[in-house]
Amino acid sequence: MGENKPRLVIANMYRSKGKMAYFAIHQAVTRFHELNIEFHILWDDVGYSDEWTKKIDELNCTIVSYSKEQLEQYCLDQGIEQTKIDEFEKFKSIYFIIHAHYMRKNDITDYYLIYDDDIILNEEIDELIQCLKSKTPVLISESMNTGCDKSMFKKLLEIYGGESAYLYYQSVNPQMLGFNAGFQGLSLEMYDDFLEPDMFKVLLDLFNYNGIHDKDGKEKTGWERTLIDTQQQSFFSVMNIIRSVTKPHILNPQEYFVCPNWGTHPIYGNLDPENEYEGWDINMKSKVAHFIGHTIFGGVYYGKPKIFNTLVDEYLKENTLI
Repeated sequence: MGENKPRLVIANMYRSKGKMAYFAIHQAVTRFHELNIEFHILWDDVGYSDEWTKKIDELNCTIVSYSKEQLEQYCLDQGIEQTKIDEFEKFKSIYFIIHAHYMRKNDITDYYLIYDDDIILNEEIDELIQCLKSKTPVLISESMNTGCDKSMFKKLLEIYGGESAYLYYQSVNPQMLGFNAGFQGLSLEMYDDFLEPDMFKVLLDLFNYNGIHDKDGKEKTGWERTLIDTQQQSFFSVMNIIRSVTKPHILNPQEYFVCPNWGTHPIYGNLDPENEYEGWDINMKSKVAHFIGHTIFGGVYYGKPKIFNTLVDEYLKENTLI
């Protein structure tokens, strides 16, 4: 299947083998039909099952499944202490980092697209597809948040030469844009200095595992919270630029961008969370519309915005899948 097409690995951690995952996988296979896609999915809830689970298993594409327990065993095999692994619970995004390391270490791929399941791929995405075909590291900016990926910026630059690394980074990203973590073409050359067991430990020690609650159990907010929440985003975005042999490509920010449903967009102006789209209409103008934002409050999962769910259902109906 797809023997003459360029291979593209798509990898990520999805919540469960449910409707959103089915939609995301089917959409990718459909929209990236010029590529031979291979999914490497880390399932957060491996025991989940519903009507969509079987449909995912029946899709005509390659899906390789992973579990957090599998990656924890991988860490143990690499000499990581159980006490370190126990800390992962306070920073679950570390599994993204380990998953990518596993794929590089085991020669599964040297490039992959991280692709969240809350993304709508709109029409005419040739600029993106050309990057994926050529394995060019590719980034999409968060128009209203230049600091979204800078939490580890200084730390990572210091590892790779300080000023010289900064100057190179600035030559690639002169506007110092912030890049989205949920949709990015990643060169796994960023892991080459961390493949040996002793350096893998160094890699894991770069991250903060203090968690999002203080010693009194109160949830952290502001920059303190951002420094924790955006570590994976920062690692991928910064390292994808400074450690890729191929110069990364920044998708045209006027056509490809990610924004929330509030605030002021630099091109389209004020976003209105009270309108019929709950403020997501500007985000939907992007050729890759990522419906970002917190969907868990007080431990309860509230799901994605109504407009996203509507667009998913429209896609599934158009393709006679529901």
